[in-house]
Amino acid sequence: MRQDIDRLMRERGLAGMVVFAYDRYNTAFYYATGQRIHYGMYVRAADGRAHLIHDAMERDQAAQVGCECSSFAQHQLNDLIEREGRPARAFGVLMADTCASLGIAGPVAFFGDLGAGFAYDMLERALAENPALKVDRGHPDVLTLARMTKSADEVEVLRRTSQGAVAAIERLREHLGQLKRDGDHFRNGNGPVTLGGLRHLLHEEFLAHGLEGGETIVSQGRDAGVPHNRGNDADLLRAGAPLLVDIFPGEAGGGYFSDLTRTFCMGPAPAPLQRLFADVHDAFRLAMDRLKVGDACRDSQERVCELFEQRGHATPRTDATAQEGYVHGLGHGVGLAVHEAPRLGGPPSNTQPLVPGMVITVEPGLYYPSQELGVRIEDLVLVREDGTFENLTPARYDLEVRPGA
Repeated sequence: MRQDIDRLMRERGLAGMVVFAYDRYNTAFYYATGQRIHYGMYVRAADGRAHLIHDAMERDQAAQVGCECSSFAQHQLNDLIEREGRPARAFGVLMADTCASLGIAGPVAFFGDLGAGFAYDMLERALAENPALKVDRGHPDVLTLARMTKSADEVEVLRRTSQGAVAAIERLREHLGQLKRDGDHFRNGNGPVTLGGLRHLLHEEFLAHGLEGGETIVSQGRDAGVPHNRGNDADLLRAGAPLLVDIFPGEAGGGYFSDLTRTFCMGPAPAPLQRLFADVHDAFRLAMDRLKVGDACRDSQERVCELFEQRGHATPRTDATAQEGYVHGLGHGVGLAVHEAPRLGGPPSNTQPLVPGMVITVEPGLYYPSQELGVRIEDLVLVREDGTFENLTPARYDLEVRPGA
């Protein structure tokens, strides 16, 4: 949680942290300051003292951060750029001087959303200007650790985004049930139904809930058998094929996400698809029912692998390079990014326990693109303070949709 940052810095032996936003929204800056500031430098000492340098156009947002503030103009940034020859070097000098003003000396955690060359140039100049600074290279970094658990306020936002995700997937299910069959395809009042049309419908519902859709996955048949294939908007919706819909909308303008996947079949599902869906649903229920606070996050992955292996599917344990069967980890954290810590999988060295405040996905899947088959079920789960679990995305799981004649 955000309030853990200072404690985590002290435990890591850090002198402070610097977060830089270079004319674009980034999650680290939002998390550290609580404000969507696009152009600024936030410097915080491990004892909680902080200073924010901001663009004058964002002075109102900067005032909400609750620390000392100054503008780039007050630091004669343009003159500094002229003197240093490159913006990155100028920001490095400004960074070094601000750390010195707060008495920061020692390892510092640096964050931002920058090109590697720009970041290297900036840090190299900062360290030359202020030799008392060192770059923290610890893994995971302090913001990753802090963001691994969510505060009550964060959970409420995640609930709202998840309500929008559930509304979108249920609206899609209802829409599918109202379509008219036309041979192997389907029609509505506007003509043939495409995957792009379904994607547009989902995004309309996101907007109604104040969300943005990003790269929603709407794929069918062979494409559903490649886990992150986004699908082809021009494809006509087909009867009897798996339709995999993975949505991960977030707050408009940047903020917290949800994550939800359902697999549909228009009309009766062929026997191979029914069997695959049953195996995935059994794995999903096993994982959900066996979640336990204190267990290693990767334990759930091991249980799902065992079930799938017993039913004849390849898993990362039996073949790390497999492209058919179960080919990914069981889940991940969700918050200001769709994918963040913790991971429900990974190498044996991933001993991170499941703790209250985590918000994680549970998403087993089976993929056979050579057979034009792919199934995934995914829900977003909150680990409550009392050790119980709350499903934030309680949408129906039914595979078959029976549209009108």
